Amino acid sequence: MTRAAPDVEEILSERALSQWAQAISYVASHYRIACSPGSIQANAPWFRGKSRTTALTQLARQAGLSFHAPDIDKTAFSQWRLPLVVELRDGQLLVIEHVNGEDAVDVFVIEEEGQHNRMTLSELLPEILYVAALRPLSALKDSRVDRYISRFKPDWMRELVLQDIRPYLPVMVAAFLINVLSLAGIVFSMQVYDRVIPAQSYPTLYVLSFGVLVAVLFGFLLREARTHIMDVLGKRADMRISDRVFGHALRLRNSAIPRSTGSFISQLRELEQIREMITSSTLATIVDLPFFFLFMVVLAIIAPPLAWIAPVAALLMILPGVRTAKKNWLSSPTRPPTKRRYAMQSWSKAFRDWKILN
Repeated sequence: MTRAAPDVEEILSERALSQWAQAISYVASHYRIACSPGSIQANAPWFRGKSRTTALTQLARQAGLSFHAPDIDKTAFSQWRLPLVVELRDGQLLVIEHVNGEDAVDVFVIEEEGQHNRMTLSELLPEILYVAALRPLSALKDSRVDRYISRFKPDWMRELVLQDIRPYLPVMVAAFLINVLSLAGIVFSMQVYDRVIPAQSYPTLYVLSFGVLVAVLFGFLLREARTHIMDVLGKRADMRISDRVFGHALRLRNSAIPRSTGSFISQLRELEQIREMITSSTLATIVDLPFFFLFMVVLAIIAPPLAWIAPVAALLMILPGVRTAKKNWLSSPTRPPTKRRYAMQSWSKAFRDWKILN
């Protein structure tokens, strides 16, 4: 039996408008439409004195929904037409969310503290006074779809790493000031040999010593600030890269995942080198490298016969480190630490089980 929706044009009370605003906000959240429930609740009292259809239509539009009052019929409550907002004869509002295909329906009771309940449709249908169908005004857009329809970019890694490129400008300025202040030792030595020792001018020595101490202090503070900024930027880049890689791994099909757990982990482990480079002192070394050549140029201008000392000293400092690193690399296994390896193995097994169950 079909009952047409009554042409109820009575004036809704403030309590009824508040309940309808809550129901509209709940349906909007079901469709993942960004709206402000508080704003809808605040605007509901402004529709007092208007008919039910006019008030509900305008309230629904504020939430990005369209309003329609279908006939009260059992066929209207099919699974394809849900969710529906129904008003009972006692004034209670319900949101019908699911029908099991027989006689049971899952509803959300509109109250101050909304709750879910299960009822029988045969008992609920005679008590229904009004039915409202709320649907999105425009086609829904899911931002996650863009990742699937977008074309593969070979430079995705560079895009993620250089996303925060602006904060690197203070890092470059700090590196410039640090390396300029490091020249204070050379200038101090030159002034001591040229002015202090020949003239036995101890006040000049005191002033120069104080200036060198100030330069060393400022250099230390700038170095600490630069290290902190680079750590924060490296952590952000690490989180973005990990999110992209592991998110892509979660969306892989079972047919594309290697059967061997070790093979799958080895593919993910290749990311470790890039992450260590971003979060370690490698970037600081790269930033300071141009100033090393500037230091040699200044040394060559001040004392040309001694200009060869800087490159030879740098070479003597680098060679032992290279030999030690090569020896450690050959002696240590090419795998991450034990805790990290076990964590990745556990994650891989749990991920495989989750993919099978879902």
